[in-house]
Amino acid sequence: MKEDENIEALFESLAGSFDGESPREGHRDRFLSRLQEEATGRTKRRDNPWWRNLSIAATIALLLASSVFLFRSEPSLESQVAEISPQASETTRHFAGLVSLQIRELEQMSTPETKPLIDDTLTQLELLDTDYKKLERDLIQGGDSKLILSAMITNFQTRIDLLREVMERVEEVKQFKNENYENTTI
Repeated sequence: MKEDENIEALFESLAGSFDGESPREGHRDRFLSRLQEEATGRTKRRDNPWWRNLSIAATIALLLASSVFLFRSEPSLESQVAEISPQASETTRHFAGLVSLQIRELEQMSTPETKPLIDDTLTQLELLDTDYKKLERDLIQGGDSKLILSAMITNFQTRIDLLREVMERVEEVKQFKNENYENTTI
């Protein structure tokens, strides 16, 4: 009750200083329509256009910045090896060409009798290729370059030797098959 008296005293003391203007025409109708919109959930959203434009620009900038970091291409192992040792890169291309040529020849020689041997050889070549890639990474990381380069060359020589040996075996199988057909009488 004492608070009510204090409030009434305050209003009495400020009685002449209040704004005496009346609201604009249609104030009550506008107020009631906004109140109705609030009650039904159909309020007009008033977005600040500069804030929306700023958020769109920030989103685009964020996407561009992230794409630079995500899609930044690192140099391939081969190009990094070429930087360290151009001769090793040239030797690698030479050996890789020989190996791929021999693989194509071996695949052309495939028959049902030699298919398991050829498939096993291709599996062994994949393992050797995996080892070679490890050697490339070691070379890039700064290992003993002479030792690693020697191991890389040995890896290619092993691949070539394996392919030659398998090609000889495939030829032997073909010859054996031809000899059996020639000796067979009907």
